[in-house]
Parts: sequence; structure tokens; C-alpha cells
Amino acid sequence: MHILCITLTGKQNQGARAIQMAKVIRALQGQGAYVTVITSQNDKLADFNHQAGRIIYVDPARDTASGVKGKSLIGKLAGSIFPGMDRTTRLAVTKALEVAETERPDCIFSSSNPVSSHFAGLKVAKITGLPWLASFSDPKPTTMLPPPYGSKLKRLIPKGYTSGLRKVLQQCDAVHMPTEICLEITEKFYIISLSGKGYAIPPIGETAVEPERRLTSRYLVHLGSITKRLSEAFSRAVADFAEQNPETFEGVLFVGKHHRKIQALMNKYGLGAIIKTKPQVPHKEALDIVSNAGAVLILEADMPFSHALPSKFAESAFSGTPILAVTPARSAIREYLNQYGGGVAATHSREEILTALRQVFGKNPVEMNQMATEQKALSGNFTFDAVGKSYMEVLTQLTDRK
Repeated sequence: MHILCITLTGKQNQGARAIQMAKVIRALQGQGAYVTVITSQNDKLADFNHQAGRIIYVDPARDTASGVKGKSLIGKLAGSIFPGMDRTTRLAVTKALEVAETERPDCIFSSSNPVSSHFAGLKVAKITGLPWLASFSDPKPTTMLPPPYGSKLKRLIPKGYTSGLRKVLQQCDAVHMPTEICLEITEKFYIISLSGKGYAIPPIGETAVEPERRLTSRYLVHLGSITKRLSEAFSRAVADFAEQNPETFEGVLFVGKHHRKIQALMNKYGLGAIIKTKPQVPHKEALDIVSNAGAVLILEADMPFSHALPSKFAESAFSGTPILAVTPARSAIREYLNQYGGGVAATHSREEILTALRQVFGKNPVEMNQMATEQKALSGNFTFDAVGKSYMEVLTQLTDRK
């Protein structure tokens, strides 16, 4: 199968989604697919198999042969309101149509971020008639998400943006999101049905490097931002547990690029003595830090439900380190832990978090081995092979149908 993948990652969005998309492409190649990738800039494609595909970079600043004209000030403003009109997107469409005409791929696979990838997919699918899968890491726009992420100020979203996304959802042959909850709230927001075309496929957690579990610290480790996720209940529970268990619990280690802000925030909560912070580190080093910790923290905001399934949760399943997830009562993370084990879940309740801390930091060697065994079953959901097969099943259905 030849997959035409449009993922217009640029310099400004080289984060978790770019890493995840690079993994998905590798997984598709592992399933025997030939993948042509059209992108603006994706530094995470270092492991791309060039014998099983090729990468076409669209660089409007350097392109002179496509016939796509440069943007005026009005063009730039229009591109911010109607993403499908920006020059990168139009250039991507031109390149994709060239591939479609000369090589006739079997299907189109568009992936955000940015969402302009889908606007390019919409145009190419309409012209070529190729079956099309639109993949979203999160529902768009974010106003549909529960507080503190969502907002009721829908009038501030340009109508061109939401109407364009509505067309994407209606006209694509399949929609992928990481959880069923994502699909549900998208249907509710747009008042459309995704029945028969919506697919929930989890992120890939497996990495090229398998960390070795060597318990060298009794820290609870969190990777990434905690913006909007920290609660007074969590802070008080950590403080209480540290005071009650000084010999078995050293505190919390936050690793990420906003480490100074985190430290200031923790000082405000009176937790400065039991909190450590570390700047953002390379991926391999982050894996080593987690694998040598007492437990890994997955911290979600205090919400009525969680739509998300973070890739760091999937990666944590391969660490051998107990997972402590502070997550809403309804969440995909909680469902996975309830079904497979490998960690414990708590809501933003001081008592629940205290109980969870006792569970993960109070285990004897036998219980730790049991949790490690459970994690092997949990991690089976997030391997290159398992997730790659799920995507290939969807894409095969689409191509067979057309």
C-alpha cells in the first residue's frame, strides 16, 4: 500500500505530536506500507526508512517552481483566519497532486498539528477521489474541551476555521482520534455523526531505546508542563505524604522547559523543600530518569472528564516504573489502568492521592514484580506493531471500500 501522508509540521510545532506522528509513520512502514510524507519541517523523522518511502519538504521561502505566489500582508491575515489559504498549505496541495498524478497512491492520511494539514487533505481528496483518513491528536477547536482547557467564548473563533473543520469531518472517509471521548465531544460540538467512520487508536509508547529499570531514587517524576493541571489537593497530599514517609519518599521531580516557573509555583504552595526541577532533557535521558524513579506521575487537570490519552502515559507503560495517574473519574488513562494494572489512579482528592502514594511507594518486592508484569500487558496496547496494525486495518478498509 502506498500512503500519501500530509503532516505540515513546522519549526513552531516540533512537540509531542510531531514525535508521535514520526512513530506512526515508522509503524506504517513496519507493516509493509510505502509512505510519501509531505511536510514543512519535522525534525523527528530521523528514523524514517527511505527505502520504504520518501519525504517531500515544502518550503515556501525557497520554492520557485510550483506557481504558488508569495503572500501579501492581506494573504498572511487570511491565512491565520482560514488556514487552508496559507501558502504552505497551497504548496503542499500542489506537491500532493503531483504525487497523485504520477504515482497514484492508494490513500491520503492527513495529520495535525497544524490543522492546515487537513485542509490540504480536503483539497487533494476532492480532486483525486482517493480515500482519506484525517487524524487528530485532540479535538479542534479547543473550546469544546472541558475547563480549564475549553472556553464558552466560541464567538472569538473565526467561522472559516470551524466551518473548514466541519467540512473535513464530513467529507473525509475516516476520522482518527486517540480516545472514544474525543470522538463523542466532537460529534456533540459539530452536531454531526461520526458513526461508522470514527476510530479511536492510542498513541505509540514504544521507543527505540528500552530503558533499564534501576531504582536509584524515591522521587515521583513528572515530565512536561503542569500548566492548568496543578491543584491544591495534589500539593497538600504530597506535603502530607512527605512528612509521614521521610525514609521512603524524597519528593517530586519535575522535568521540563518551564522548570523555573514550576519551582516558583511550588514555593508558593510551600513545597519548595521537597520539589526538584530540571530543564528539558533529550528523550533518552528522560526515559532513564523515569525508569530509575520511585514512580512516574501522569497529572491531568481537575476536570469532570478527560478526553486525552497522553503519549507520555503510553511511554510510561514501557518504563517498568509504577504509574501514579491523577486523572478524572472518567478518563481513558483510568480505564487502561483498571483493565491492565501497572499503576493506580486518583482524582484530585487529597485522600485519594494520599492513598495512591501509599500504594506505589509502599509496595514490597513481590508487589513491585507484580506491577511490572501488569505493565507488560498494559504496554502491549502501545507497541509499534499493535498501533501500526490498527492504522493499517482502517486504511485497508477505506481502500477496499473505494
